[in-house]
Amino acid sequence: MAGQVGVDTTIVPVEHVRVLTDTPFAEIVERLKAEAGRFELADVQRRVAAGESPQLVIDSIARMAGPSGFMLFLEIDHGAILRLHGQNVQAVRFLIGHPLIAVRMTKRAVASALYAPLSLLVASDGDGACLEYDRPSTLFAQFQDAEITNVARELDQKFDALMQSITRLR
Repeated sequence: MAGQVGVDTTIVPVEHVRVLTDTPFAEIVERLKAEAGRFELADVQRRVAAGESPQLVIDSIARMAGPSGFMLFLEIDHGAILRLHGQNVQAVRFLIGHPLIAVRMTKRAVASALYAPLSLLVASDGDGACLEYDRPSTLFAQFQDAEITNVARELDQKFDALMQSITRLR
C-alpha cells in the first residue's frame, strides 16, 4: 500500500581510536596531506562526460591515491566556528578513503556507503595533536558480509599504517 513506511534500527558497537601525539597540529595536517592524494570529482565527471572508457576513468581514479593508498575527499574546519565563540581550538575533519576500495563493499551492500569515505578528526587545543576515528572493521561489521569484513580489515591496516606514518609511531 502506498504511503506506508517501515523503520528498522540496529545498535552497532563501534571501536573509537584516539591517537595522541606531541607533534604540532599543523605538522600532522601537513603529513596527512603528503600521505593522502586528493579525490578530484570534477576530473572524474569531465572524463565520464567526455565518453572515456570506464577502464580509463577507473585508472585515473587509482592514480589519485597518495602513498598511503588513501585520498582526501573533503576537509571541514570545525575549529573555525569554535574560534568565533572564543574557544582556541584547531579541529579539522577529513573525509578520507579510496573509491575503488569502497566499491568493493558498496556493490555488496549499498548502505555501506554511509561510512565511505571514512572520517578522521585532527584536533588540538594547545601542544600536540589528537587524531580520532572509528575503526573501519567495527563500522562495517553490521553488514554481516564476509567480503565486506575482509575489505574493512584491510582498511583497519591502512588506517593503522597511516597513523604510524603521520605521527611517527614506531
